[in-house]
Amino acid sequence: MNPIIIAIIFSIVVIVAIYIVTARSSKSTVKNMNLRIKELAERLGLQVPKTATSSISSFFTVGLSGLIKDRNFHFTNYIRSEKTSNKHSTEFSWECQRRETPCIIISREGLVTSFRKQFGLQDIEIGDKNFDGKFLVKCDDTDYAKRILTAALCNEILKKERVMYGSITIQNQEVHYIEPGLLVNEQDVDRLVRLIDLCKIIAIETEK
Repeated sequence: MNPIIIAIIFSIVVIVAIYIVTARSSKSTVKNMNLRIKELAERLGLQVPKTATSSISSFFTVGLSGLIKDRNFHFTNYIRSEKTSNKHSTEFSWECQRRETPCIIISREGLVTSFRKQFGLQDIEIGDKNFDGKFLVKCDDTDYAKRILTAALCNEILKKERVMYGSITIQNQEVHYIEPGLLVNEQDVDRLVRLIDLCKIIAIETEK
């Protein structure tokens, strides 16, 4: 058989094999997402959403939305295909009854951010040595950030340090949390419930 034809056939077989493996992996991921979202909905007392569907090289999402003790809550898990890879993200937000507030971003301090701070990366020192050493705070209004991040609230955030993989943004009418990755196992649900409770506390504090 012509070597060129053999090469073409081999290429087609490889492409089909990759597609099948990717499709199976994608379906497994979405199945886990749906199971965890159902579990999270039950933990929060929200209606279980419709299941997510998957298609290769596309966007698919599953989320929760509703009132919890008269406060709006939204949760989303999504996968978005980009040019070279898929972006996985988990995020949620709590309604905050306060308008036009300066934006505060709180994230854990890592080796990269610690290094960048040496070269001028903005970081507001709240005044709590333990908190300042573990978290990066950005805000255009330093006084507002210090007023919101009280000693009690800093202590609450420190308690959740090990389960916080992303960043918290306090802005206008919501407290928003986002992290890379998907909600795919039971440990993730337990971890996210703790963070959801934390962000609700922050939302309440900003209203005072």
